[in-house]
Amino acid sequence: MQDPKLLYAKPLQSSRSGILYNTFPYPTKISPEAIAVYIACSTRPGDTVLDAFAGSGSTGMAALLCEQPTQQMLQLAERLGVQPEWGARNAVLYEIGTYASFATATLLNKLSAGEYKAAADDFIKEANKLVGPAYAAVDPKGRTGVLRYAIWSELLRCPHCGQEVSYFDCAMSRDPAAFHKQILCPHCRRTCKVEDMPFVTEDHWDALLNQTISRKKRVLAWIYGSTDGENWDRRAAAKDLRAVRDLCAGAAPEDTPKRIQWGELHREGYHYGITHLHHFYTDRNYMVMSKLWRLADTFPRRQADALKLLLLSYNATHCTLMARVVAKKNARDFVLTGAQSGVLYISKAPVEKNILWGLRRKAKVFERAYGLLETCTGTVDIHNVSSTHMAEPDDSIDFVFTDPPFGDFIPYAEVNQINELWLDRTTDRANEVIISESQHKDISAYRDMLSQVLREVHRVLKPNHYASVVFHAAKAAVWEAFKGAVDGAQLHIVQTNILDKTQSSFKQIVSEGSLQGDPLFLLKKGAAARRGRISDKDILDRLIRENASHPEFDMRRCYSMYVYTCLESGTAVSMDAKEVYEYFQAQRGSTA
Repeated sequence: MQDPKLLYAKPLQSSRSGILYNTFPYPTKISPEAIAVYIACSTRPGDTVLDAFAGSGSTGMAALLCEQPTQQMLQLAERLGVQPEWGARNAVLYEIGTYASFATATLLNKLSAGEYKAAADDFIKEANKLVGPAYAAVDPKGRTGVLRYAIWSELLRCPHCGQEVSYFDCAMSRDPAAFHKQILCPHCRRTCKVEDMPFVTEDHWDALLNQTISRKKRVLAWIYGSTDGENWDRRAAAKDLRAVRDLCAGAAPEDTPKRIQWGELHREGYHYGITHLHHFYTDRNYMVMSKLWRLADTFPRRQADALKLLLLSYNATHCTLMARVVAKKNARDFVLTGAQSGVLYISKAPVEKNILWGLRRKAKVFERAYGLLETCTGTVDIHNVSSTHMAEPDDSIDFVFTDPPFGDFIPYAEVNQINELWLDRTTDRANEVIISESQHKDISAYRDMLSQVLREVHRVLKPNHYASVVFHAAKAAVWEAFKGAVDGAQLHIVQTNILDKTQSSFKQIVSEGSLQGDPLFLLKKGAAARRGRISDKDILDRLIRENASHPEFDMRRCYSMYVYTCLESGTAVSMDAKEVYEYFQAQRGSTA
């Protein structure tokens, strides 16, 4: 076994790619292949690895992969200059999230790739018979083709003349694709700011709720289809909208309405009228999802779970109104994409995708994943409970690799209910380690809950063994809470590094105070270091001075280095990311 401190002295990469990373239906910050290299360098074959916040289960997959290293793992080890001792490891996973636990358990349910392929092929064949006609679409030549996806448009009200205006027609343009902040009202010919135009509502008979509701008024705007392998697109016509409404009007509701539990993510604007799960879908796609869910239940249990995971892995990102198009520079048409991660955002031009087309592609990815795991002999124990109280005995764990929730960064339980409501089992938010106003958890409550988990980590970790913790925050108060939790658990920081990502999350891209790379901490049992005598400003000045000429040293990396250097030296973190950025730019400007 290699000393983990040697590995942590090297530039680490998250390697956000690989077969298993692309399989995950749940947000993961680092690929299992990359984690496997770190585990293999920090443990011996037969050792047990713990993840106290397992999320997507990547640590469990990584422990198994230590026995069957992929080409990507071998290449990463060579790049890092390490020689892991490959062999079977075991894992213990704690994850309070219902969907994440279901996804992990299902991927590890010992289905062979052949069994999965046979079940998925049968499922998709029957699904085409059952719901395929729902996606019939007439092409520009009058032939019957298949809908690939459709753009719907909100109707806005002109503040000058009061007439209804299509957002797609007036605020979006093609060739080149663009979104416009100002439009010319086609009725009164006056210019309007989109942000000043209220959305139009309509009364709608909700058959599932058995009552009339008020919702945003949307119309089909543009249709993309395929006929005999030839892709096409055209403007939607009134008859297209009528066909969809006739299709859904004839479908008797068989589901029980499932209420959305709103928290931090609710917005009065784009969530208007959304109170239940089915409101996140077009009427057609909810009908399709419902029928496919019941179809999955006709298969044997293990296959049924695998098929439900296939559905859910595509669901929240692609099946709902949260799917969208984006405009890329100089592109002739809009680019299709999925939902933004970590939020429940619905745009003014939501996309309705053909669910069947997406399932075909996703099924192949899962088949490869099952094939990769089917010969692994290690064990993975999954606990769908809070990690504040663990079942493992004292001094029983060889290594810990975990990344706790980052304060108030993403309210995972609120996001994941779009999938969990299909499972009829939602996460117990009372024990979710998070900063949340809706859950009445302030930063001190977050610190105390995190400290309780880390105390359990201290208890179960063997003497002289290590815990590796990934953490990310842009606020000094959250970093101090993290440091307080580490100190309260009688753990100390041995070494620090930055886990570089090849791709940032949506929130990291748009956040005013985002970080470049996640600080990575190597912890060990023992009292924390005394608070350093050097100030955090002195640390920041030294980092800027010593790294100024490095091409990859920017203000976001500067903040990550500032934070982990402060924590490593026992110095209090007093500056938010935004403050460090302003100071960084001022210092750079003064030396230009």
